[in-house]
Amino acid sequence: MKQKLIITAYWILMILLTALMLCSLDYTFKESCLLATLLLPGGIIIKFMLPKILLQPVNTRIRDLLLLFITALIIEILLIFIGHGILFSLKHPYYYEPYFEPMVSNMIVNPVFLTLLLILFSGGDHLLDGYLTKHLKQAPKTITFTSDRKPVTLLQADILYVESNDTEVWIHAADGQKYRNKTPISQWENMLGIEFVRIHRSFLVSRAQIINTQADTVTLKNQETLPISKKYQNFANFAALTDN
Repeated sequence: MKQKLIITAYWILMILLTALMLCSLDYTFKESCLLATLLLPGGIIIKFMLPKILLQPVNTRIRDLLLLFITALIIEILLIFIGHGILFSLKHPYYYEPYFEPMVSNMIVNPVFLTLLLILFSGGDHLLDGYLTKHLKQAPKTITFTSDRKPVTLLQADILYVESNDTEVWIHAADGQKYRNKTPISQWENMLGIEFVRIHRSFLVSRAQIINTQADTVTLKNQETLPISKKYQNFANFAALTDN
């Protein structure tokens, strides 16, 4: 909870600082706050995608980072023009011509300027989150789900891997128990986060449990061997090697 509050405070601070900077472009403080808040969607998209992309091999990492920032830039430029339309409609509620006033500042839609802001928003968040995770005492992460109509709560560290089997998945725990669940493996991938790596369309494995990788298999601490499909081969091997 403390970590989330600090991260939230960081984003609020960045919005206020950006708003103060936009005041120098002849926007009022309220207008600046609105425009600064419009940077949140792009920053949040980068925040959630960045950790996964940084775990990829270099060749795919660079490509995906470029695509991520280009997508965020396009979204932000569209939102800024929409924001100016909202500001104009509030100032001139009876003006019906499709004209923006004041004109959008060239600086605020400059790709370099927007990229720097997005890096400060999401990059700073990523570094701060990593620092807090390392230095703050964290309560063990738990995962709650339904298995055979009964609620089950497991420590995330006790989950070895998730196995997809047709219309259901099996959660394999460190104590040898297996739990059946109806949630698709793709949703489990989102829930478990970057601590787990997809090695196959049917297997999502705890990175902390991998002790060895071969060309087409991984070996876990409990000596189980799981297959790596060609689609996930580079990512699975890279993720395992960076964790061990």
